[in-house]
Amino acid sequence: MSAEVVTIGEAMVVLFPGRHVPLAEAETFGSDVGGAEFNVASTVARLGVSAGWLSRLGTDGFGDRILATAAAAGVDTRAVERDPARPTGLYVKETTPDGDGMRTRMHYYRAGSAASALAPEHLRSPTAAALLHDAAFVHTSGITAALSATSAVAVAGLREVIGPRTTLSVDLNHRPQLWRGRDPEALRTLIAQADLLFAGRDEAEEFFGHVDPARLFADHPRLRTLVVKDDAVRASAYQRSGDETHVPCLTVDVVEPVGAGDAFAAGFLAASARGAEATAALRLGHAVAALTITGRGDRPSTVPTPDECAAIASASEAEWARWTVARGAVPWTSPEPDPADAPATGDR
Repeated sequence: MSAEVVTIGEAMVVLFPGRHVPLAEAETFGSDVGGAEFNVASTVARLGVSAGWLSRLGTDGFGDRILATAAAAGVDTRAVERDPARPTGLYVKETTPDGDGMRTRMHYYRAGSAASALAPEHLRSPTAAALLHDAAFVHTSGITAALSATSAVAVAGLREVIGPRTTLSVDLNHRPQLWRGRDPEALRTLIAQADLLFAGRDEAEEFFGHVDPARLFADHPRLRTLVVKDDAVRASAYQRSGDETHVPCLTVDVVEPVGAGDAFAAGFLAASARGAEATAALRLGHAVAALTITGRGDRPSTVPTPDECAAIASASEAEWARWTVARGAVPWTSPEPDPADAPATGDR
């Protein structure tokens, strides 16, 4: 059985202090699972779209934890290799009070991880090759290209292993610290293969030097759709045809912003896999991102049901503009009608 959306990238176990204290003061830790492409695959699967994930894990307890989390979400992990010589990656999330809010710092321990040894032969194994060839969407990011020299070569050749009708989706995810001392040519090579590119406005400005859709389409002949996320303002989908779609962000009671980009991509891809138009895909991206940043995990604690997805897609622009998302309170379950939205009636 094939998966509609297949992602390629590293998953890690995340540790975080039991209280919001600096790491030097932490005595107890909670744990979870994260990693950009894992976040996307697991969220897509929870949204009811079949998803597969390609990666490598150590033969350790952390790797077991990640596989169990993937299974609980319904992700196909047949193409995940276990490596007895390298460990599963780890990161620590440190969230501490900072002025009027909270500040989150990420500390990564992924050098030499099992996933960093991802190589072209992994993508060409019979199981991985079948998943990649049959998928409607294959999704990866600049993080995977930056993990190691072998992973860079692997994603540089993605066009050779995906199916002829497969949409290659790339999240820019430019992380300068991962490229320190190295030329990010592998990231440019990956982007040049993309049909669909996600990019935050700020990171696109830094990496490309501009966020001009016409120039980006001219510089990347394969690119069909560009999705630009403009922080808390709006997200826009630009088509090579010249069509543009803009959807403002929801009002959100933010608890922690980590994972918003992955959640947005998951919502957009899940909607697109169902054949949704750009407005509905952008809206679902916003909704799933909002559910993520109203909690403390890197993935949403809940996702919209099919009926809720339909309500999100069909809401009027005025209704969408009024919606506010807070922890444990979402507007699309029972939206309140506004008199301004009701049709005019007269005496009979």
